[in-house]
Amino acid sequence: MKPGGTNGIIVMGSFRSGTSLTCRILSILGVDFGPSARMLKPDLFNPRGYLQRADVRMANNRLIRSTGSCLSWPDHPQRLADSGDLHVLAAPDLAWRERCSLWGMKDPRFCATLLAWLKSCAIDSGSIRIVHVSRNPEDCARSMYAMPELAKHLRPATLPSARRTIGRYVELAAWHAAHSGQHVFPLAYEDLLSIPHERIAALANFVGCRKGTQIEAAIRLMA
Repeated sequence: MKPGGTNGIIVMGSFRSGTSLTCRILSILGVDFGPSARMLKPDLFNPRGYLQRADVRMANNRLIRSTGSCLSWPDHPQRLADSGDLHVLAAPDLAWRERCSLWGMKDPRFCATLLAWLKSCAIDSGSIRIVHVSRNPEDCARSMYAMPELAKHLRPATLPSARRTIGRYVELAAWHAAHSGQHVFPLAYEDLLSIPHERIAALANFVGCRKGTQIEAAIRLMA
């Protein structure tokens, strides 16, 4: 797999933090998240779609498990990068990035795995920026616990376990934001809801979108 593309946006945040909504906004602003055929399908918990690639999710799951850790409590990014099986990151078909002026990828697991992608050169560290999405951790935990596809990974399958898992992902996302060396745009889900004009305009500036029609369309998404 080639690194692909000269500009990329990684959307990083814990489960149920608003990363899917952020991706829909970014898509309107001109970020290409790849062919729809490879995306996770919409469901009851996200009827408007995830804009998340199934093959990237699978690669991240395999990387996390390769060090003996698990989805509910992944190893630290440095350990995953140093001791994980980086070969699994060559499996996703990411050739579409080479045809994009601005591509994007999203997976909550990037909170733990992004450093490994950079170390393996599956993602070029010189070409990306990070949108770091956050949300009230308690709201994330309750939403995660209510979603069977995610709750089944909790050990045990309880709300306190969901709180611990969300806390872990929040911690690891913050580590990446502080230590990855990338430009980071912090975006609070609550701000998207309360001051969408301000935050979407700032996000558009971060990704280099100058078209007023696109920015207004992204703002209308919040109506």
